[in-house]
Amino acid sequence: MIYRDNYFRKELRQAYTENRTSKRRKISSALFLGLFSFALFFVLQTIQESVLADIVPQILQPSFFSTITIYIHIAFIFNTVFFIFYYDYLFFAEIRRNSWYLLIQMGYRPIIMLFSKLSALLYSVFLVYSGGFLFTIFLTIFLKYTLILAYMPTLYLAGLTDIFLISILALTFSLYTQTVVNARYWIFLSAILILILKITLRQYNILSNRVSMQNLYNLFDLSLSPYMAVGFGIMVICCLTCLIRAKNLAKYYSLNSSQFSLPANAAVIYLDSKTGKQILVGNRKSPLWHSKIIATTTTVFLIVFICAALVFNVFVILINTSTPGQEVSIRGVIPFVFRSATMEPEIRLNDLAYFQKIDNQYPVAEGDIILFREDNLVYVERVIEKTGKRLTVDIDKYPPMSQPGAMLKTVPREYVQGIYVGRNRWLGALILFANTIIGRLLLLLVPAILLFYHAQIYGYFKKDKSKG
Repeated sequence: MIYRDNYFRKELRQAYTENRTSKRRKISSALFLGLFSFALFFVLQTIQESVLADIVPQILQPSFFSTITIYIHIAFIFNTVFFIFYYDYLFFAEIRRNSWYLLIQMGYRPIIMLFSKLSALLYSVFLVYSGGFLFTIFLTIFLKYTLILAYMPTLYLAGLTDIFLISILALTFSLYTQTVVNARYWIFLSAILILILKITLRQYNILSNRVSMQNLYNLFDLSLSPYMAVGFGIMVICCLTCLIRAKNLAKYYSLNSSQFSLPANAAVIYLDSKTGKQILVGNRKSPLWHSKIIATTTTVFLIVFICAALVFNVFVILINTSTPGQEVSIRGVIPFVFRSATMEPEIRLNDLAYFQKIDNQYPVAEGDIILFREDNLVYVERVIEKTGKRLTVDIDKYPPMSQPGAMLKTVPREYVQGIYVGRNRWLGALILFANTIIGRLLLLLVPAILLFYHAQIYGYFKKDKSKG
């Protein structure tokens, strides 16, 4: 007698021991994604006047469009990380552990099992994604922004497509990778591949346009972007590949190295069925040079990331602790976060401007932008006229409703501390982000955790490698 359990329900539980626990975790994940996206929206509002306003204005606007756009990206990142950590339970690694072999011998059909696993995975991520999407909308309602329903279906479908695509790609790669560590690397690379496809196929041109997103059919317009067609094509090919590959792998019983070993001085002979020749295979293990390269690259990346994060935090602290008359000077350069729009377009609001520190003998010409101190206050203005040891300075841009020339003044040459040499908009935005709570957590707490617990993290991946 063949005992048949509900395979779909078993897969739906994923890594959890009870179905009730699984449902609770799905609900918790959805609420967490909504809350995190909502919190990130408020953090980004603090750096609204920065380079991000030019690069990604769609996530900085006070609207439902911004909060939902942030959510669909956070949901994609969350699912990628979730797949990496729970790879053993979610994908086809169980075939290599012979979980399917006995079931097939008992009468289970591989095709039904394949679609049950695929359906359970997609159904699970669909529930979490949809719950978080609705919760994000619910939280945004309290901000009393104008609710435009036209772009809701388009944003929802765009985010869901990305998550389905990474899910099916991860399923496919799990049939071809023999170790858990390599499978996790492939999942991470799949996420990078999807982002590259969205950029190269102009998908972000549609996602960033609120007018275009109000028409669902624009997502499928090949003249605007072929990303959706390419994505659905990849998913169909991957499903067919999974069907064939999983069915073939499940026919065989795999022996682990601990279950089967050759005696000393034994050799393995491979008989070529076409030529009849005997080919010596041998029982020597193949070198793991590729695994060593991956491990070394990962270690170097962690070291570089930790060092860069710590150096940047020291840099931010130095800038934050600088006071008028005691500005920080790094190798003769004074970094200065510009907090006004008075020197636009040369220096924009929240740019990190660089001023070369100079002495009283350094020549200052008309048209130079200088940093000077007067009455214990720091000013940045442009030199309009030079008369002996005195400089006439003024700002470039006056605020609306103000009188031009109101800031025109004459200052002694010895007040000048630096001359403008350049700016960096990205560093300015990063410093603003570093001064937020989430920025501090990411740039200070995360490197500290990696620094003190790197051995445990390495041991965790080493354990997974030994499993694979």
